[in-house]
Amino acid sequence: MSALSSIASLPNAFQGASTAINRAVAGAGRDAAAVASATGTQDPSAMLAALVDARQQLLYTQAGAKMMNTASEMLGTIIDISA
Repeated sequence: MSALSSIASLPNAFQGASTAINRAVAGAGRDAAAVASATGTQDPSAMLAALVDARQQLLYTQAGAKMMNTASEMLGTIIDISA
């Protein structure tokens, strides 16, 4: 992959990572609301499902952060090579 095509792909990488993080944060908010509303009910499966999904949202957030870190490192490498 040439340096020029690598540079062109960086905005997509940052945007994809940002989108993943934003979606995960929104999902975690929905899960928190579901857990709060399920507290005290007789159906623990609703709370369990929301807790499992919240854990998944954490993993999505971590993946988005790693994507952003990798894109940042790639940008630094391209700048070092170009300089």
